[in-house]
Amino acid sequence: MLEQCYVMVKPGFTKPEVVEKTISEITAKGYRLADSSYIYYDEECAKLHYIEKQIKPYYGELVSYLSSGPAFGMIFEGEDAVPAIRRIVEDLRHSLNIEFNLKTDVMRNILHCSSKTKVGNTMLELDTQREIALFYYLKEKTERL
Repeated sequence: MLEQCYVMVKPGFTKPEVVEKTISEITAKGYRLADSSYIYYDEECAKLHYIEKQIKPYYGELVSYLSSGPAFGMIFEGEDAVPAIRRIVEDLRHSLNIEFNLKTDVMRNILHCSSKTKVGNTMLELDTQREIALFYYLKEKTERL
């Protein structure tokens, strides 16, 4: 099934070479880049982005990190995009750390990728839909700055 998937290079890691490598690795696997932009998460949008983690003790730190600087958001399209691109992103996190000697930790990793949520026997794309809507809102807001 044709799907969209949201991928983000997180604040602190938005060097052009990291962005370019992320795009080239995903498009090389046959996924189309439908849209992309530098965006700025304010605190409210960062809270919405991480809403499923709001009961975690590190929630405030995640929100602060995401709203600490520019991010680079991308929407890719393709067959079964979400699970396939999640696998690509997991491999990319490791290779980008090595290639660009990036200092990351559990809280401050390089890339974010949409996921699906299983409810009963149904896979829902609630995270993906929310993240794509936030991306377009933030893109429009950033362009007005």
